[in-house]
Amino acid sequence: MQGDRIEVQILGWGRDEEAWVIDYRVLWGDPSGPRLWSDLDMVLQASFPHPAGLDLPVRAAAIDTGGHHTKMAYEFCRTRLARRIWAIKGRGGPGIPVWPRRPTRTNKGKIPLFIVGVDAVKDAVYARLRPTEPGPGAIHFPRRLDADYFRQLTAERVVTRFERGRPIRSWQPKRDGEPNEALDTFVYAHAALHGLISMGLRLNEEVQGVASVPVRQGADAGRVIRSAWMKESLKNLRLWA
Repeated sequence: MQGDRIEVQILGWGRDEEAWVIDYRVLWGDPSGPRLWSDLDMVLQASFPHPAGLDLPVRAAAIDTGGHHTKMAYEFCRTRLARRIWAIKGRGGPGIPVWPRRPTRTNKGKIPLFIVGVDAVKDAVYARLRPTEPGPGAIHFPRRLDADYFRQLTAERVVTRFERGRPIRSWQPKRDGEPNEALDTFVYAHAALHGLISMGLRLNEEVQGVASVPVRQGADAGRVIRSAWMKESLKNLRLWA
């Protein structure tokens, strides 16, 4: 969230967490009013066609609740928990897991709030930028992304300082004031995947299920995946509600 917009990145995940950037968009508007949040809801309700003829829905989303519009973010997530629209807050520092075992409710909205270990995710994201061939952990970028996207994605670096002789590493902007929304939204989408895994998602089994579906055309195309895991995950939501 920013003062005049919400930026959204949608990732698709394959076997061994191979990733595809499916969409990146900027929703312009006032985050203090309902219209912009309605636009975001429409984006998150979209589905994306797969060559097998399936429509893949957004399985989960991590909504950053930091900034000046925390209350609106809380309200947005409050009524969408069953869709796995999760309120999150990023936290840097060593030892913080990518996704917590349980959310906290010590917030003004009294809603489940998931603390995301952003340093751990950034380490993983930057490692994923190194592979030059498809495969486990690699990231696929569509040609339509411009140079500004990649500047934002690589806008930070690890800085190591020493306290009492002990090295302390942290992620810092390369240049003050440089936008990093592409990195932040990638981190949150990565965290959302780990949220699904914590609920029992077996990613490779899901991928195999999609791969085993024969490519269909016409009236048979456009079916939405309804896996056994998706049904079971709804039961787990009671632990957080």
